[in-house]
Amino acid sequence: MKKLFAAVIFAAAAMSSTTVPAAEQTIKLSVPGMYCESCPYIIKKAISEIKGVKLVEATLEDRTATVIFDDTVASIKAITQATMDVGYESSVIDSTNES
Repeated sequence: MKKLFAAVIFAAAAMSSTTVPAAEQTIKLSVPGMYCESCPYIIKKAISEIKGVKLVEATLEDRTATVIFDDTVASIKAITQATMDVGYESSVIDSTNES
């Protein structure tokens, strides 16, 4: 019984040490191709469909998009690819890791 209990404790400890806590990250993208009132909605929808994205704000005035996401699920590459997939090049102009 002691061996079984020790094995369970060891397994639980091993599992908890390999678990990576979620890190919330915020990025600001430059999206110079935004030119009309529909562009921010298109970009927001495309980025919002990525699993792990928590919030997207896109603004025509400064041609940027701000994205808050779980970086253990989503990636900057996936986010910028999402903008490319709907016809808008984007690049990171600011990044903050909130871990």
